[in-house]
Amino acid sequence: MCEVHVWIAIERPVEQVWSLLGGFDWLPRWLDVIASSTLSDGGRLRHLQTTNGATIVERLLAFDEDEKYYSYALLEGPSPVIDYVGRMQAQSDGKGGTLASWSSSFVVQGADEAQVVEHFEVLYRQGLESLKTIIESSH
Repeated sequence: MCEVHVWIAIERPVEQVWSLLGGFDWLPRWLDVIASSTLSDGGRLRHLQTTNGATIVERLLAFDEDEKYYSYALLEGPSPVIDYVGRMQAQSDGKGGTLASWSSSFVVQGADEAQVVEHFEVLYRQGLESLKTIIESSH
């Protein structure tokens, strides 16, 4: 089982960060590689289209507004992984800012483990940096 965990400090209150990070359907608003997202099954399934045309389907597993996190399972997508469970979370840093994190665990199949882990690390880091830029530039 591989694990990836990336976090970033954002100089905004946790409620403001969660208002964007916590939208299960809002990845296209801050993750450049996602062109569109549509929900089905009462908002529990998201169908993502990447900018290069790939389709990704994910199921919402848990959503906690009070703890400001959600977890999801990858059902379909181009990555060579199985048993993928991801988690988005926003936590107060106790000083008026927020620690935003994106993490996952998965099993790599038919590919180099280190390369797949690095792919997710880069994706999560770029995504969280974009989220930080968007949130810190808004008023």
